[in-house]
Amino acid sequence: MQISDIIRQAVEVGERKGRITFDELNALCPGNTIEPEDIERIIQALSDADIRLEEE
Repeated sequence: MQISDIIRQAVEVGERKGRITFDELNALCPGNTIEPEDIERIIQALSDADIRLEEE
């Protein structure tokens, strides 16, 4: 899965609840090698959408 797909899905999940957990985010990335730049892009996209990233 491409990072843009992961970002889109993470934002979709987060928009429903206003938050996304680390476990939910990890589930979107099975077997993918995520680079530090990709993590920054994901976090920025979540922040731009006012979605909190929470432990649980």
